Amino acid sequence: MKTAYNIKEIRELYNLNQCELAKALGISREYVNKLENGKFEVKKKIAERLQAFVDGRKSETFLPEIELLGQPHPAPERITLPYMEQRREQKQERAPLQVPLVAQKVQAGYAKGYEHVDYMDALEKFSLPPGVNGAGAVWSYFEVDGDSMEPTFFAGDIVLASMLPQEDWADLKNFAVYVILAGDQLVLKRIYRKSPEMWVLISDNEEQYPQQLLPVNSIKQIWTFRRHIRAKVAPPKEFRITA
Repeated sequence: MKTAYNIKEIRELYNLNQCELAKALGISREYVNKLENGKFEVKKKIAERLQAFVDGRKSETFLPEIELLGQPHPAPERITLPYMEQRREQKQERAPLQVPLVAQKVQAGYAKGYEHVDYMDALEKFSLPPGVNGAGAVWSYFEVDGDSMEPTFFAGDIVLASMLPQEDWADLKNFAVYVILAGDQLVLKRIYRKSPEMWVLISDNEEQYPQQLLPVNSIKQIWTFRRHIRAKVAPPKEFRITA
């Protein structure tokens, strides 16, 4: 089964980038990329989602059938206009986007499970906050663990982040906050790009957590910090009644 060829054919047929196809299938962009490159085989659950994706668009785009589980057909001629109309309709839909929450209790397994559909499907999901447009990006909530980013972020706080595609890693901003998956660790830190091969992880609580060097080739994911939801309200200051 030539899964890599089939998946790329379907994505290009509908003028999708990898992020858009990943969102349609409920998987990560990295997972789509590895499927296209033949690093992973398409499991039954993904094959079913692909077939449903194609079946749902046959009548809308007037495209011939694509047999996912057999030999791939030659790529048919693209019909752009119906697809673009469909995309405009999708952007106008008001159904809230459900975003997974990577809570403290599941972070230890995230490094192993983030590319597996069953693991990601099992995570709790929540709507995006008002005013956040989820179109065109992959989103996730992360629960803050530990005190390394105090006083900016406290344990139990929730951060909303969007995935930064690997081709954009060179454009990240020094000293901005990111969620980084490197090796088997998921951390919330500030980043300084010391060189193309080596970055520096910076904690806001620097007295207790010194800066660390991070080899870029150990990074699996980078998420850009977007919103902060505090777990508790800061204690009030002392007031002196003068009235």
